[in-house]
Amino acid sequence: MRYTSLSLLTFMFVSVLAATDYDNAPTVGPAKGWLVIQGGGNVTNETTERFVTLAGGPNVNFVVIPTADERDFNPDQYRAQMARAFDVDVENVTVLHTRDRVLANSSGFAEPLRRASGVWIGGGRQYRLADAYLGTAVEREIKALLARGGVVGGGSAGATIQGSFLVRGAPNDDNSIMVSPGHTVGFGLLPNSAIDQHVNRGREHDLDPVIAEHRDLLGIGIDQDTAIVVHGDSFFVVGGQVTIHDGKIHDGKPYYFLSSGQSYNLKSRSPEVQDESPLALRVITAQRIRSTLFSGVVTRGSGVLESRKTSESRAIYFECGVSLYSLANTVYPARPDGEDQIKIRAREVNTDQLREYTCKF
Repeated sequence: MRYTSLSLLTFMFVSVLAATDYDNAPTVGPAKGWLVIQGGGNVTNETTERFVTLAGGPNVNFVVIPTADERDFNPDQYRAQMARAFDVDVENVTVLHTRDRVLANSSGFAEPLRRASGVWIGGGRQYRLADAYLGTAVEREIKALLARGGVVGGGSAGATIQGSFLVRGAPNDDNSIMVSPGHTVGFGLLPNSAIDQHVNRGREHDLDPVIAEHRDLLGIGIDQDTAIVVHGDSFFVVGGQVTIHDGKIHDGKPYYFLSSGQSYNLKSRSPEVQDESPLALRVITAQRIRSTLFSGVVTRGSGVLESRKTSESRAIYFECGVSLYSLANTVYPARPDGEDQIKIRAREVNTDQLREYTCKF
């Protein structure tokens, strides 16, 4: 697409306004857009489906940024690899990579971000992302994308860079250094936060000294194969566990855990109220299919229906009118709804809101 000088200036002006709007958002997280912050390891199908759906579906434009990785790579091979990793028929993928800050600050280099609805930042070492992109057109256009309702996702280093305080940013091979002078600033997509990853490698305590020294920060440690989805003033957990370091002591420890499906209020810095449904559906297997009877997806599979008040449980085969997932032994709150039928509370892949859906078994 070609731009006249006037239209290009107008387009650039709108992008700057969008970035400014994001920086002054009335919410803690993106007011319109979404963050998918993943702790490294395997990116589960639930995480990829949420990322692609929230971006607008497989036909929109995506950008992948592999700069945290030190290895040389073939852009065409990397593009195809990432398209497959999204686990859907994603075709419009642009690889954006440089270590030259002058190039990263050029309008032409950042142009793919202006056309994109989703950005995925790959793993490696987060200091490489900071050295290449902090304060450049790339960072500004990522924030502009969020301001217009897009999605920024990232795993491992691509998770940590989304915080405002950069941990493990040392530009050497010692990834155990939590605070490295000169490399303590992230993109700040989630303000006043320090984000750690691969926490279930025994890193549960690693954010403690960071938060003790910087009491204004919220420390978020994310397990491998786990993600948080951030929107507005809250996030919810996808997959395993997340550690919260809020500067307080909880049962003798300076952190506590959130589990898959739990949500957290970023404004009050507290977990949101847990559902008190009398039953829980623990999903064992799940197959999602398009339904001609329902407007969206139906999930068929096996699971265990458990009482939350007693030790009673029963194995069932179910069909639910919503996307359900079996990884991480996800538990969905449930209540009876007639013979061989329950109502469960779940989030469809295009929203962060819990709603009730019917399941038959």
